[in-house]
Amino acid sequence: MFDCSILIALNANLVFFLLALAQIGDRELHYYRWYAVYTHANSESMLFEHLLAKGYDVYLPRRAIRQMIGFKTKTTYEPLFKSHVFVRTLPEGLAQVKEAPGFSHMIRNGHYLAAIPETHIVKIKTILHHYDESTSIANNLVEGVTVAVINGPLKGLTGLLVDGEGERPVAMEVGQLDRSIMVNVPMATVFRTEMPTPA
Repeated sequence: MFDCSILIALNANLVFFLLALAQIGDRELHYYRWYAVYTHANSESMLFEHLLAKGYDVYLPRRAIRQMIGFKTKTTYEPLFKSHVFVRTLPEGLAQVKEAPGFSHMIRNGHYLAAIPETHIVKIKTILHHYDESTSIANNLVEGVTVAVINGPLKGLTGLLVDGEGERPVAMEVGQLDRSIMVNVPMATVFRTEMPTPA
């Protein structure tokens, strides 16, 4: 004869499991993440300042441009990624972001918002701290071999050593943006990790 207590126990475990899943999903839904916001042309600073004033955790990566004027060096700054601003918020916090001046649209991967890993934000900040004249480029325009930085402030980072001769930059990819940062690290500090293709 079938023991009904087993069925009751199984159902209780199933209910507990479903409740646990629901709680995990709820936590994920209400988790702070970095999102990439696309702005109207030349509106990066305007959006950045507006969101900052609203109390948002917002980041606008800027690269340095140095020019010699007479005997002096003039330094100006421009966005590393044109029309991109990063904001760290809850999903429900995006409503105000979308109403901010200069906002165009959210960067997406297919149907989903592109959540930028915290490690990639740290990577951008680290690169610009040590190599503030770095530029960015679309991933599909980069060709090269995979290398790892084995010495210096960027030790442990990987990228593509751009094809060519002599000193040349390493393209370090930023996830979810389909772009890479071109970094002029010393050639002596990189090690090729990609095996050459047999002829």
